[in-house]
Amino acid sequence: MVRSTKQYVALFAVLLLATISINAWPASLYPDGSIGLLQITASFIWLVFLTASVVLVREEKTLLFVFYYLSFGFVAGTVVYLVTFIERYWLGELWFDIVSAIQYPFYYLFAVPLFGFNAWFDVSYGQFAMFAGFAYILLAIGISVRYKKLEAKRLRY
Repeated sequence: MVRSTKQYVALFAVLLLATISINAWPASLYPDGSIGLLQITASFIWLVFLTASVVLVREEKTLLFVFYYLSFGFVAGTVVYLVTFIERYWLGELWFDIVSAIQYPFYYLFAVPLFGFNAWFDVSYGQFAMFAGFAYILLAIGISVRYKKLEAKRLRY
């Protein structure tokens, strides 16, 4: 793994942009587009990277960075799901169209990197964003538990 927070953030950004660029086209066209092996592989690599980050990262700043990304991923998945859930009632209202525009950056930053897994789920993008949010919160809980164990080891005399 990388040795410093700056190196980790650089690797994180490169992998995030790579998975977004690989998954963006099928995620934008879904259900009309198809999810191929390349998208599944990219999503799997992203999930393995995040899981490895939970297990292997030792620096406190890096752990906090990953924890915040995962926590925001849960919030973003929830926002995208709620907007898609209520859009059938307020579709066409100007104020709702303006408010619903907030979901797109959240969707592309947090759900699209894992969109290759939708080949197995085959659900709408709002529901998949919620599934991705739950995956992120499970990993964030893993970081929280691991951080508590690291703190407990540090406090022993």
